Amino acid sequence: MVHLLHLPLPDSPRLPMQAMLIVFFIGMLPALDTFAQQENKHACEKLCGEKGDYNQEQISKAENSNRQDYSVSPCENFSNSADSGNELYEKLLKKHCEHDISIIKCEECRHEVGVIKVDASLFGEVIVIGYTMYMDIGTTHETTGEIYPNQDLFVIISPRIPGVVKEVFVDWGERVKKGQKLALLDSIELGQARADYKKAKAMLKLAKKNYQREKSLYRQNICSKKQFLEAETVYEQAQIELKALRERLKLMGLHESSMLNAPEGMVSSLFTITAPFDGTVIEKKMAVGELKDVSAPIATISDLTNLWVWFDIYEKDITKVRQGNKVVISVASYPAEQFEGLVTYIGATVNEKTRTVKVRAETDNGHEKLKPGMFAKVLLQVETGSDSLMLPEEAVQSDGQKHFVFIPLNEELFFKRDVTLGARVDGHVKVISGLNKNDRVVVKGGFLLKSETMKEKFGEGCAH
Repeated sequence: MVHLLHLPLPDSPRLPMQAMLIVFFIGMLPALDTFAQQENKHACEKLCGEKGDYNQEQISKAENSNRQDYSVSPCENFSNSADSGNELYEKLLKKHCEHDISIIKCEECRHEVGVIKVDASLFGEVIVIGYTMYMDIGTTHETTGEIYPNQDLFVIISPRIPGVVKEVFVDWGERVKKGQKLALLDSIELGQARADYKKAKAMLKLAKKNYQREKSLYRQNICSKKQFLEAETVYEQAQIELKALRERLKLMGLHESSMLNAPEGMVSSLFTITAPFDGTVIEKKMAVGELKDVSAPIATISDLTNLWVWFDIYEKDITKVRQGNKVVISVASYPAEQFEGLVTYIGATVNEKTRTVKVRAETDNGHEKLKPGMFAKVLLQVETGSDSLMLPEEAVQSDGQKHFVFIPLNEELFFKRDVTLGARVDGHVKVISGLNKNDRVVVKGGFLLKSETMKEKFGEGCAH
């Protein structure tokens, strides 16, 4: 390319230098044009390269976006799902973890969504599957109470007269029958009373004989009326004295038959204490040679086949309680068992400090598992109710304040599902939410599955 530049050249001594500079720049013009073309080419290539990288990045993001539908976030929560086991298994099978495999097939990640894997050999042996069921329960009120002996079948035995213990026939915890001997005592007072009774009996016999003789003589006009009346008076006094002594012996605990049929001869000071009814000796306070006064108990007997349970109800709830209400009792000694009873008494006063009313229930204890003095949890049924979804208590596990169960996905996989619980009745617990009727649930072996979740929770799983 030829560039022509026409410049007037003034007359000047500097003209040769200006001309040289003009010629130099004219010669550089082709090189400058080539450099510009190369720069434009490089800029274009750079721009095209960046566009290519951008397009590749967009394609990758689009692919990841499409895959996101089949991936699972560690925060995604399936524990509140109402799907059945089969439905949940299919849904989880489609979900992928960060290792780009199904979440339930990943040894590291399945616990993120509450799935636990165990050996299939445990299924049906250690781990047992059951079903939710509907049961008819009423509105309940839970409280605590204490077990006491039935005071109507309870007796503290003391001697009616002071005496020294000669023999003891029973021991702590021994069951006794009505009339069975408990102890033999020796009493000076009883010996004196018996001697007096024997003397009065002889005096009555003598007075009666004298009265009959005087009466016969009086009729024959052999004796005076005064003598007859005196004999009659002595006879009546002897009758009165014997009767008084008989009553005294009765007060000491002797039966009339034993007094009337007492053998002649030496007067005995021994007397036997017997059981007033069938029961159990729950306390024994006597030893051979010990002097027992009338105010000193020697034994306590109670019929433990029927017990009382006392518990408190706040005054705001007392209108809900009625005699005959059913109660369910549980104690720490038998956590897997519950015992039924009925309300038999509602207190007439309110405790000013606790603002509660004492309520008494009566329960059959023929098995004698319940013991007086035990603390008890009392579930009071205050209203009859309708069918409720129930589970065996053993099926429910807890972790802090949360309750959950395990539902089977297949013979090796189990899913941890949160549930909300209500009242507990007869070894079952009401399920308010989290399960549906006839859902399959692990009813035995849940503790094993819970331990597996704890092992996975502490030390396993994907790093976040």
